[in-house]
Amino acid sequence: MQDTVPVCDRAQDRRRRVALVVLGVAVAAAGIWGVTAGREPQESVPLTLAPAWMPPSGAPRSTTPEGMASPETRPTGPEQVELGTETGDGPAPATRRPTSRPPAASATPVAPLLTVTAGAVPGDVDLTREGTRDWVHWGLHDGESVDRKSGVTPLIQDLGSPGRRGRYDNNPQLFTWSDGSPSRSATRTPTGVYTCGQGGGFVVQVPAGPAVSTVRLYAGVWMGRGRLTVTLNGAAASRTLENLDAISTSRYEIRFRAATGSRLTMTWTATAVSHPTCGNVDMQAVTLS
Repeated sequence: MQDTVPVCDRAQDRRRRVALVVLGVAVAAAGIWGVTAGREPQESVPLTLAPAWMPPSGAPRSTTPEGMASPETRPTGPEQVELGTETGDGPAPATRRPTSRPPAASATPVAPLLTVTAGAVPGDVDLTREGTRDWVHWGLHDGESVDRKSGVTPLIQDLGSPGRRGRYDNNPQLFTWSDGSPSRSATRTPTGVYTCGQGGGFVVQVPAGPAVSTVRLYAGVWMGRGRLTVTLNGAAASRTLENLDAISTSRYEIRFRAATGSRLTMTWTATAVSHPTCGNVDMQAVTLS
């Protein structure tokens, strides 16, 4: 049988244990206070700030820390890349080309040009030297004979006459060439063609373009009056040659320019005649350079 402990003894024993705990705490506090009180004051320690906020390693850097300004956001649009090469060390970055090209510049309009001058014919005309682009001579053998520059695209166009053409061989000036067809060459020939009567004449046409060109018409009259009319895209110029008693010749020099595809037309017409059967206008050659 176990001994029974009175209730009063248990209470006293509990009070003794509490007193011992309190005493121990007091002794420990006294020791700590004594050690601290016996030391010299500690030097001040500078304040060390924590490092700036950084996202954890491996985490996406899309979160803006509290207190930091959000980066500016611009709307996206077509990329504008400046053409050129940067300077500095290392290879230049590849340049990109704009996605769209600027509109092509429109062609500059061509200012038309048309001048006509009349002058004396040289004693000997070298068609090969003068007609660098093309030349034509009429009447070497008969009224239908036509010789022209070979090896080039024909540019001088004979549009015909209202009447029959005849040949004559007493022209005051002479013509020479060395690159012709069908007659390869001719030396100092005085030949040409004519048409009789008022209203007779010749019409010759050449192409015009943006570059200035020069055409020379060798023509004359016999006992009549001739008028040269030159037209180019609506513009017109005219010259008159008259000899009612004998033969006269002239070299008409025409400088011209117009838009591509234009045509220059020369019309040489008898406006009056004084011979009862065949006062006429005549034509020997045309050169183009």
